Amino acid sequence: MKQLKTEIIALCDYASVSREGKLSVNGIFDELRIQKFPGGMARAFLVATVNGEPNTQYSLDLKVESENNGKSPLKDLTLNALTSANGKNNLIVELINLGFEKEGDYEFKIYNKKEEVGSTLLRVMNQQQKDMNGARLPN
Repeated sequence: MKQLKTEIIALCDYASVSREGKLSVNGIFDELRIQKFPGGMARAFLVATVNGEPNTQYSLDLKVESENNGKSPLKDLTLNALTSANGKNNLIVELINLGFEKEGDYEFKIYNKKEEVGSTLLRVMNQQQKDMNGARLPN
């Protein structure tokens, strides 16, 4: 039995799947700069391509975990994925009004039962952070 895994997992500004099953992803990012905490972003998309057994239904859990034990910006979600004859499925989750209480690393993880099948990291920081030379970073 083939183990389920993600081939692609990312946060982006926009994503869609065509009638032919082609995944289009625009504006991949892994950092979010916030002017004032708590703060967040109005809209983003989480995209993933999972690969497992052909023609199989999976019930996956999406969770956001934080190193600083801050409140998760997202309630845990259950995603239903049906793989095609090649064992793949493209997942797109539209995320609306994600709020972050404080700076830190937030890991978006997909689980199949208790097993992690993929993750992507979002670094949330204050927009006023300075670079190594003390200059303010551009907006």
